[in-house]
Amino acid sequence: MESLITFTLFGSGIAFGIILIALFLAFIASDLSETGEYAVVATLIFIGLNYFWGDFPLLSILTLKNILLYIFSGFIFSLIRTYFKGKELTESEKKYFKLKDHVFRWWLLFPISAINWIFGRLLKDLYNWIYSKISKVYEKLFNINSKEN
Repeated sequence: MESLITFTLFGSGIAFGIILIALFLAFIASDLSETGEYAVVATLIFIGLNYFWGDFPLLSILTLKNILLYIFSGFIFSLIRTYFKGKELTESEKKYFKLKDHVFRWWLLFPISAINWIFGRLLKDLYNWIYSKISKVYEKLFNINSKEN
């Protein structure tokens, strides 16, 4: 496959790069906001712009084998993510959690969703662990001027 630098939009490699970055940012925003709407709209815009004014070879990448591999990988990730989400929620939270709103986002945006889930969770857990080790110092400083009754 050719280098991404060679592709253009409106005859400009910079325009192609900007649209590609916007596409990935929309994917990230879609996953963070826990809705797939941004990703769908951004993908349709990218495909439309590229089809009419670009030269990125979408049809050579979107082969049946690649599509099936992507869908199967996303399906496996969505099963794993559903299992861990079920462990994370309490019984009362599960009653109000709309699983069907999340399954397809996990399934179809799995590369972005997996990275966000793994690193977002890892960083949050690391932050909480570090803070638990030094929290007493900060709590003493925070309460130094408080009047204790």
